[in-house]
Amino acid sequence: MKDRLTKTAYLNYLKCPQEFWLDYHDASVEPEPITLEHEHLRQQGYLVQQLVKKRAEFQDSDSRLVEFERAFQTTDLYARSDIIVTDKGTGTLDIYEIKAAAKVKEEHYEDVAFQKVVIERNGFNVGRCFVITMNGEYVRQGEVDVEQLFVITDVTDDVEQRLETTQEQIYAAIQYLDSIPVPSLVDYCMENKLNCRFIQLHFTDLPDYTVFDIVRLAHDKRRQLLSAGVIDIRHVPEDFKLSEKQRQQIRAAKQNEVIIDRERLTKCIDGWQYPLHFLDYETFSYAIPQFDGIKPFQQMCFQYSLHTIDEPGGEVTHQTFLARDDESNPARALAESLKGALSGEIGTVFVWYESFEKTRNSEMAQMFPDLAPFFEDVNAHTCDLMKVFSENLYVDPKFKGRSSIKKVLPVLRPNLSYKDLGIGDGLTASISWFRAATWDTLSDEERKKIFDDLEKYCELDTRAMVEIYDELVSVIRPKAVEQVQGVLAFE
Repeated sequence: MKDRLTKTAYLNYLKCPQEFWLDYHDASVEPEPITLEHEHLRQQGYLVQQLVKKRAEFQDSDSRLVEFERAFQTTDLYARSDIIVTDKGTGTLDIYEIKAAAKVKEEHYEDVAFQKVVIERNGFNVGRCFVITMNGEYVRQGEVDVEQLFVITDVTDDVEQRLETTQEQIYAAIQYLDSIPVPSLVDYCMENKLNCRFIQLHFTDLPDYTVFDIVRLAHDKRRQLLSAGVIDIRHVPEDFKLSEKQRQQIRAAKQNEVIIDRERLTKCIDGWQYPLHFLDYETFSYAIPQFDGIKPFQQMCFQYSLHTIDEPGGEVTHQTFLARDDESNPARALAESLKGALSGEIGTVFVWYESFEKTRNSEMAQMFPDLAPFFEDVNAHTCDLMKVFSENLYVDPKFKGRSSIKKVLPVLRPNLSYKDLGIGDGLTASISWFRAATWDTLSDEERKKIFDDLEKYCELDTRAMVEIYDELVSVIRPKAVEQVQGVLAFE
């Protein structure tokens, strides 16, 4: 509704006024494409709403009228409410906003406050305001219990406290549309930074390595640099106060050379014990638990890839598991398969970002008490290979301050790439698996392709760790390269 400020547009204004302005004024800017993630979230939100509607308090009665998706508008504002409950005796309206989220967030208060403003400007009296979120403590067992799945939080007082500010911000948003924003990097979009469409439209010649890439740089410090005209990371003054880790990143960029802390890296390598295992999970998370024993938004493992080197110079072996349907408990089948694959002495289990894998192991230990000792043992032998890069033991300016495996691998092994895979990132893997495992509208050929692509993607994650491990060893122990050539014996 171009002639009215909608709730969605208002929330976009709060995030980034410049993109909000651009959406309204520049017809040449194409709308964001509907991504697989966007479609997945939309479907998830729809299903959450359908379950909420089944709750007892949202059924009509002699005293209450329940309306879903009721719209309110004035000459310049428009809002659609998820649920409006009207007291038939007093005419008072209660607002219920449904969010497929684990808790009430700041933007949810803003959302409801905007609705209240629009509704009251229509002459109605608003009683109580609520936000409905998922109950993070609910564990599915059998059919979903809609009375237990959700938490209804009364946010009336919070909304009332920000009502005056909301009305001021609504006015400011409408006025902003009549202004001409002055492009400024200093006032960059807090949410998207340089990915802001307004910034990209007006600053087309930015350097490829900027102060936005400095790891964990506080916003006030970044703005100090931008205010001084410093955009390129290589132009950061030597006397600008930074942490040692940040300074080392800048030093590598200025010198355009790799910086390796050989002493610390050697200590790490000396602590790694054979057999060496390289493990990666793929997981699926959903607001509505899809399987028994799972909570809302819990990351459920449906796939793993495991590369193993039993001894120095030994050949690399590969084992994998992929759940291919939803008829059984995927997590249980995966756990049993992994225990078989890691039978015997564990040695060292390499992962990338140990907090994620260790948490999954702890969750499976809790879900399956008989396997708890196994997963506790795996966690005790887990080593985070990412820390070599996140803790600056190995700094390459081509990483641009990042330590994700997708940033490190192309630099150390340019011959390996995720770009040519049918599935090239974890989110796509998660959503694709869910569709292949649960949708009966896919053909056998479509389902087979997804599963094949999933196996290739997950295998590359652990193969990448093996290759990176080999590179690290060769840096510290060049004479040992011949002893680890088995590492490269992939099919």
